[in-house]
Amino acid sequence: MSPCRPTPSSPGIRGTQAGFSMVEFLMAAFIMAIGLLGLTALQTLALRSTTTSRGMSTSILVADGIMERINTEARQSYLGMVFNSTPAGATRYLGKAPVAAGVKPTDPIPANAIVDYFDFAGTPLTSAVGAYYTVSTWVDSQTIGSGSTDVFMVRVEFNESPDPTNPGQFVKHAINLTRTVVHA
Repeated sequence: MSPCRPTPSSPGIRGTQAGFSMVEFLMAAFIMAIGLLGLTALQTLALRSTTTSRGMSTSILVADGIMERINTEARQSYLGMVFNSTPAGATRYLGKAPVAAGVKPTDPIPANAIVDYFDFAGTPLTSAVGAYYTVSTWVDSQTIGSGSTDVFMVRVEFNESPDPTNPGQFVKHAINLTRTVVHA
């Protein structure tokens, strides 16, 4: 007697099928599509974070560059006082920045602050056209006399790409830097 082998046409017996059924394939495709949508959302979030991070880093570099220029002007004026000479070059900030005492980082910028403009790469511009960064400089507190001390405030503001929660609105960021400067 020969053993009975199941055939695909036998009722109630599955047989030796290989591969996936159509339902299994559709379920696998559905699960994979959900996973890919999640990865797309993560990629979008990562790109937005990278843009914000680059904007913050560049704004810190711009603010620090302004502060270094203020420090250089202060050193030149102090050395000019010590050696009884006039410093070479005109000053942009020293003695020209308005005094606006008590302005907190969250307060509006003083109306008479010195304003500079920079593009996306941090390169200075001569006007607000094409500006990505707006830099405002003012003196927070001041002492008058030989060897004066001023507390300079620099605020860099920039608008990030459109806010996904409010179409047409931009996310505004600001960096505030404060430094005490001794000058003549």
